[in-house]
Amino acid sequence: MTDSQLLIGIIENDERAWRYIYHNMRIGFASILVQEFTDGKLRKEDIEDIFQESLVVLMRKVKSSGLVIPREGAIFSYLTEIGKRTACNFLRKQSHLSSTDAVTILDKQHYTGKDNDMAAEEKQQTENEFLDRVFDSMPAECRQLLKLFYWERKPMDDIASILGMRNADSAKTKKSKCMNKFKDIAAQLIESDEFAEDAVRAAVERAALRELLEEERFYAENGISLAALDIEEDKKDK
Repeated sequence: MTDSQLLIGIIENDERAWRYIYHNMRIGFASILVQEFTDGKLRKEDIEDIFQESLVVLMRKVKSSGLVIPREGAIFSYLTEIGKRTACNFLRKQSHLSSTDAVTILDKQHYTGKDNDMAAEEKQQTENEFLDRVFDSMPAECRQLLKLFYWERKPMDDIASILGMRNADSAKTKKSKCMNKFKDIAAQLIESDEFAEDAVRAAVERAALRELLEEERFYAENGISLAALDIEEDKKDK
C-alpha cells in the first residue's frame, strides 16, 4: 500500500491499513529505537508497547492536522519520530526523571523537539488517558454501540440489527443515552461536563485501534500472518 492509501485508510478507520502498517513497519521501527536508545533500558516488550502507542498518536495527528506526506516512505519516518518521543516519555516515567532530563535525553538521541512541544504532547496524552479510562468504565453495550458508530461507521439500521434493537430510532436513543453516560462519568471525575462529540469519538477510536493492535500482536507472537496476506490478496484483486 502507498502512503496515500495508508493516509486514507487511517482517516476512514480501515483496519486493513492498520494491519498493513503493523506488519510492515514494526520490525523497522524496533530496529531504529534500538539504535537510538543504546543504553539497553528498552526491553523487547517495551518497544512493542511504544510501537502500539505511537500508532495511536499517529492516528490522532493524521485526523487532527491533516498530515501531508511529501514523499513515499514519509509515514514510516514520521512514525519513528513519534516513537522516539514516546520512548523518551516512557523512560522518564520509568525512572522518574524531570522534564529537563527528558529533553536532554531527546537531544542525545538527535531529536529536535522543543520544550513546549513536549509539554503540549504530555498534556494531550494526559487528557487522552483520562478520556480512555472514562470510556473503559462505560457499560459494555455502550462501548459496543459507540464502536460500531464511530469506528466501523455503521448506519443506525445496521447497529439496531446487530444489537437486537427494534429499529434505527431505538439505536439513536441508546446512543444519546450512552453519550450522556460518558459525560456523567467524566463529570464525576473532573467536575466538568464540557465534552465535544469529537472527544468521545477520539476515545472510541483509540480503544478500537488498541484492540486491533493487541489482536495483531497476538498474531505476530504466534507466527500468524494471515491478516497481512489478506491485505496483499485484496490489493491483487483490485
